[in-house]
Amino acid sequence: NERVLAARLADAKFFFDEDRKTRLEERVKKLSGVIFHQKLGTMGQKEERLVQLVSVLTPAIGASDHPNLLNACRRAAQLSKADLLTGIVGEFPELQGIMGGEYAKHDGEPEAVSQAIREQYLPKALEGELPQSLAGLVLSLADRLDTIAGFFHVGMIPTGSEDPFALRRHATAIVRIILEKNLPLRLRQFIAHARGLLVGGGIKGTADSEQQGRQRVADFLFERVRHYGRTVHALRDDVMEAVLRAAASSGPIDLVDLL
Repeated sequence: NERVLAARLADAKFFFDEDRKTRLEERVKKLSGVIFHQKLGTMGQKEERLVQLVSVLTPAIGASDHPNLLNACRRAAQLSKADLLTGIVGEFPELQGIMGGEYAKHDGEPEAVSQAIREQYLPKALEGELPQSLAGLVLSLADRLDTIAGFFHVGMIPTGSEDPFALRRHATAIVRIILEKNLPLRLRQFIAHARGLLVGGGIKGTADSEQQGRQRVADFLFERVRHYGRTVHALRDDVMEAVLRAAASSGPIDLVDLL
């Protein structure tokens, strides 16, 4: 056991030392050569969408008391996927995000940026820890919203027990972050914005109309709201159904108000 562990730690030390010779910022341009999904383009395209998504999400959470937050969120989104190209994440994939935060700190990025990169994949489980920083919350929301909107846009929607891209877990994370952090987000407009970035980026979707596409994503998130209300707050299904049906046909969706 000691020999095996010593060898793994030696590998990690080697990759850690080698990775630090190249700044995260220099790795970003190479993301255009990494496929996110064959129907959804590259990680470079995803990174560009994230920068634009956090730009509209940040003001919406009422961050006027934090004047540097928008810049931190944009910078964190720009660097968020760069650690996928490091040797240590290639060898230890479970460290993605964590090492990105460490390397950002080593590169002299602000603490808000490095912490947001570390927290972007939180919560990792249904009842896992949520991001603690505002920038981390925004980046996590943007990343998951882009992923859900993207797969729905190309028609890869979970059915029954099939959910190969863990979209239900992503949706539950969005619901938990918004409700447990009491964020006043108008969800429908951000769904529309996420879909607009996909279309604007040249990602070909299904034949659904724009309204149908947005409603599919909203319904999917409502399904997770029902599950959350049932399991966490012991709310009655018929009461939730009445509220959600009314909300589905109205304008903006504020999950905190709905709950």
